[in-house]
Amino acid sequence: MLTSEQEQQLQRSLAAFDIYYDELGGALVGFVERLGMQPAHEVLGNAAEYLPYIDAAMRTIAIRDESWQWVKTMLGYFLGEYFVQTCAGCWYVETRPQSPHFCRTMVGGFETGLPLDAAIEPEALALAFLAQALPRELVSLVAATEAGLAAQH
Repeated sequence: MLTSEQEQQLQRSLAAFDIYYDELGGALVGFVERLGMQPAHEVLGNAAEYLPYIDAAMRTIAIRDESWQWVKTMLGYFLGEYFVQTCAGCWYVETRPQSPHFCRTMVGGFETGLPLDAAIEPEALALAFLAQALPRELVSLVAATEAGLAAQH
């Protein structure tokens, strides 16, 4: 049973998720376009094909303070979509109060490639990527995430 505070936090998270998810497709396409990749809209159905290109584009780029939050969000969108598409998963808000990810936007429910109960917090992955020293390696981060989740189960 949720406390009143947890219920309020969950309702705020669910409302924020609706906005986040509604903006995801258009924002991700815009991000891919800004990185110079075409056809940008194909990322919505073929994220895995874009991984090496986004990796190359983001490897040595310096991110200005004013765009850091936007880049983190766009990378979270991309990483979430990558795992949703490649492992037949879905986006959701973690609703279990006992979870360390309570009220966070996650991807999980994987049908292929990863354990069914595996879960990924795309924004945390984006933060881990941005925290890497240059040159950053998105492909390696994705591979390590996949291997780590497979090893846990």
